[in-house]
Amino acid sequence: MLLARMLKVCLLACASSYAVVNGATLMSKMTALHPSVKLVGLPEDSQPITLQVGLKLQRIGELQERLKAVSTPDSPDYGRYMDADAINKLFTPSDASRTKVLGWLKEAGITDMADHGSYINFVTTVSNANKMLSSSFQNFDVAGVKKLRTLEYSVPDELAEHIDLVSPTTFFGRTKAHAVLPPKREYMPYPRQNSNTTLNCARLIEPGCLEQMYNYGSYREDAASGSRVGFGSFLNQSAIQKDLTLYQKAYGLPLNNFSVVLINGGEDHQDPTRDFGEANLDSQFMSAVVKTLPITEFITAGKPPFVPNLDIPDEASNTNEPYLEYYQFLLNQTSDALPQVISNSYGDDEQTVPKEYAIRVCNLIGMMGLRGITVLESSGDTGVGAPCQSNDGRRRAEFTPQFPGTCPYITAVGGTQSYAPEVAWAASSGGFSNYFGRAWYQEAAVTDYLASRLSPETKERFSQYAGGFRGRAFPDVAAHSLSPNYLFYAAGSVAMTGGTSAAAPVVAGLIGLINDARLRAGKPVMGFINPWLYGLGSGNGTGITDVTGGAAIGCTGVNLQTGQTVVGGSVIPGAMWNATVGWDPATGVGMPDLLALVKRALA
Repeated sequence: MLLARMLKVCLLACASSYAVVNGATLMSKMTALHPSVKLVGLPEDSQPITLQVGLKLQRIGELQERLKAVSTPDSPDYGRYMDADAINKLFTPSDASRTKVLGWLKEAGITDMADHGSYINFVTTVSNANKMLSSSFQNFDVAGVKKLRTLEYSVPDELAEHIDLVSPTTFFGRTKAHAVLPPKREYMPYPRQNSNTTLNCARLIEPGCLEQMYNYGSYREDAASGSRVGFGSFLNQSAIQKDLTLYQKAYGLPLNNFSVVLINGGEDHQDPTRDFGEANLDSQFMSAVVKTLPITEFITAGKPPFVPNLDIPDEASNTNEPYLEYYQFLLNQTSDALPQVISNSYGDDEQTVPKEYAIRVCNLIGMMGLRGITVLESSGDTGVGAPCQSNDGRRRAEFTPQFPGTCPYITAVGGTQSYAPEVAWAASSGGFSNYFGRAWYQEAAVTDYLASRLSPETKERFSQYAGGFRGRAFPDVAAHSLSPNYLFYAAGSVAMTGGTSAAAPVVAGLIGLINDARLRAGKPVMGFINPWLYGLGSGNGTGITDVTGGAAIGCTGVNLQTGQTVVGGSVIPGAMWNATVGWDPATGVGMPDLLALVKRALA
C-alpha cells in the first residue's frame, strides 16, 4: 500500500521535479494519460535505456511543394521521383546539428552510440537519461505491456533548434491492428476453378466477389512489368506462407509466395499452428488482387521476448513505436529494393502520439511519396472515435481520429459494408486531424462537404468536437471491410475477418495493378496518389464509385472494434458521419473501379 501511494505521488509530482529548468527547453509533455495506462513501478537508476535523438531536418519546409510537384498530374514534374541519395542529400541535418548533439552526448558520458545521419541512437542509464533530459522515467503498464516512459522531457536551450525529438519518451500509444477477427466458424470457401462457380457475396466475401466489386476480374497483369506491392507487419505478426498457399489453392489463384524483409530485429515466425490473423489477411487479400505481381512483407520488431542492442530499441520502445524505425529503414533502401505500393493496417488514437513524433513520421511518409512510393493506411475501426475525450488534462469531449491515417501524405482507406450496393461501414474511422491542417488536394472536396452535405445545425454542433473542421480530413478512399465477413486462412483453418485492415491491402493491390499498366505503357508509377484521386470526380467512367448510403458512428461509450466499454470516455449523442454525395468522413471520395482507373491513368 505504501508503494502504491508513493507511485501515485510520483506520477503526479516526479515530472514536475524535473520540470523545465534554467537553460532547458521543454520538448514534450503529457498532461494526462489514458485511464488504461497505469504506473507500475520505478526502474533502477542503473537500468539501461536505449534512446534515439531525431536531428532537425534541413529544408523540411520544401517537402510539401516538392511532393505536390511530382504528384499532381498537370505538373511538369509529375512522376519525376527522387532516389534515396537525393532525399538524404536534400533533407540531411546540418553538420552543426550533428556536431552539437554528438558533443552533448559525449559530455554526458555516452560512449555507446550510433550515428545514422538523421538520427542518433545511444545507450545510457535511467539515472543519466533523467539528468540529460530533465525527465523522470518510470515503468507503466500500457494495454498489458510494460513500458519505460516519462511524462515530459527537455533538452538544453542551445540544442533545441537542432533536435526534433527524443524517443521513446512520452509516447504512450497502444498501437493496434485495424482488424476485426470473429471466432472461427465452419465456413468453407467456394473454389474458383471455372467461371461458372456460383458466388454468394451477400453472405461471405471471397476473391471472386472482390473482382466484381472493384472491376478487376478481366485485368491481366504481367509479373515482369516491374510493379511490386508490399505490406507492413508489426506486434510480432508474420504472414504464414502455408496459409497463403491454402487460400490460393482454394480459389484457383496463382501460387505466388511473398518475400520477407526484417527490420530492427523483426522475426519471421512460420509456425503453421500460430494464428497471425492480421498479417495473414494482408498477404491473402493482396494476393487475391495482384495475382502474380511480387509481394513483400516488412516485419518490424514486435513484442518481447527481445534481445536489445544499440541499433534496436529496448523492450520499452520495441512493442508499440514501430513507425520511426519502419519508415527510416524504408527510406534508406534503394528503389529496386522497394515495392512501389506499401499497405499498413496498424494505428493509434492520434492524441496518444506526441505531436512532434507524429510530425516527424508524417514527414518521412511524405519523403516516401517523393520516392514514388504509394503508402496506404487503414483508417481505423472505431468510427467517429472511441475515447472521445481530450487527454490534455481538460477532459473535453471530442472526436478522436486515428494516426497515421491523419497524415496528409498518406492514403487513408476507410470501410464499407453490404454488397450491391455497398454502404458506409458503421465502424469506419474518419474525421478531422487535430495535428495536421487540411491538405491542399482536398480543399475543394471538403469545402463542398461542409457547405452542402452537412446541415447547418449538425455543422454547428459537431464543430466543437472536430476542431472546427480545420484539420486534414480522412479517409481518402474506401473498400469493403465487414458485413459480410471476408473468408481467409489462419493456422491452417478457414476463418472470418474484416475491418479496414482488410480494405487497405485490397486498395493497395488495385494501385499495384494500375502501376503494372503504366509501367507496361512506359509511364512512371503513380506515387502519392491523393492529388490524382481527388481530381477524378465520381460517376460513370471516373474510376470512383461514390458511396451515398450508411454512416460511421462512434463516441457511444463502447469501442466499436473491441466491443468493450471505454473506461472514462465521453459519450457524444448522435455522433456520426453520414456517407454523402462526394467526399465524406466515412468513405472518402468513394470506392475504386479498376478498369476505369487504368483508363484514366493511361490517358
